[in-house]
Amino acid sequence: MKNFRTEFRINPCQLKVSHPNNVLTIGSCFSETIGNRLEQFKFQASVNPFGVVYNPISIFDNLLMTLSDQAFDPDLCIQHHAKFVHFHCHSRLNAFSKEELMSLLSQKQRETFRHLQTASHLFITFGSAFAYRHRKSGRLVANCHKIPQREFKKELLELEQMSGSFEIFNKSLKRVNPYIQIVLTLSPVRHIKDGIPENQLSKSMLRVLCDQLTHSHSNIGYFPAYELMMDDLRDYRFYKDDLIHPNAMAEDYIWEKFQDSFFDVDTRKLTKEIDQVHKSLSHRPFEPLSPQHGKFLKALLDKVDSLPGSLDFAAEKNAIMDQLRQIEAYYNASSTLENENQ
Repeated sequence: MKNFRTEFRINPCQLKVSHPNNVLTIGSCFSETIGNRLEQFKFQASVNPFGVVYNPISIFDNLLMTLSDQAFDPDLCIQHHAKFVHFHCHSRLNAFSKEELMSLLSQKQRETFRHLQTASHLFITFGSAFAYRHRKSGRLVANCHKIPQREFKKELLELEQMSGSFEIFNKSLKRVNPYIQIVLTLSPVRHIKDGIPENQLSKSMLRVLCDQLTHSHSNIGYFPAYELMMDDLRDYRFYKDDLIHPNAMAEDYIWEKFQDSFFDVDTRKLTKEIDQVHKSLSHRPFEPLSPQHGKFLKALLDKVDSLPGSLDFAAEKNAIMDQLRQIEAYYNASSTLENENQ
């Protein structure tokens, strides 16, 4: 039968990701997609500590400030509606006062620094080579926070700018963690608001940047998430209704390719067992208070207990125990009612 897809081989990463490792993901929303999957499967992951950031220079600057123990500039805090946000971070990092926000950002930096010290892998996802410069401060920002566009100047970052910013950051990173593996990816989300030709230009610039960095550094690899979406899954049935973001089917497919590249056989086996636990928990029984479902839950609890004790299954165990207590309470109430009627 004729093949209607353009599949391609992805070279496996030599340094595998396993559950004892710390990993950190940072950058655009795709870094959250991968990071959340890693967390779901019980990996020790720090996911986008400064929120979604699209352009490479803002990503590198945030990491460099963290490694250099340099606080975010308080002059770049702004009040947006009732809360304060910072131009270097996503709006989900917010507070009701400037002091609270600066304290929150300092905490995020400390947590991120600890992860960078011990991480085996740093996954960086670039979203756009377009960036916005705040006219008043003259600074590049990571997020405009829906402030009127007239207050910013849009610019296309140059390769020399981006690679130079990376080299400064990477030099600082190597002093803290000389063995860390950096994995670069391009977000498979198209920035349609920039314009279709402009998005292609932006992604092309970022792809060249990734290629230059992977060829000049032995500890840098590339995962082709963008190519998987654009060429392998070349069909709008793999998109959400907005026709921009990958849907669940596409995310599952890219996650499978990610596992093939970064997990060894034992790690794949463990993630499948964890996935089966999650599917069993999400199963809706026909009779949730029946003895048969109680036996199913006890067997599931035994399955969870058989998994490595170093992994945190507290939430799953609590969910199982809550259902078992409901079953026990139901039969205790039924037994009491039956005795009263005799």
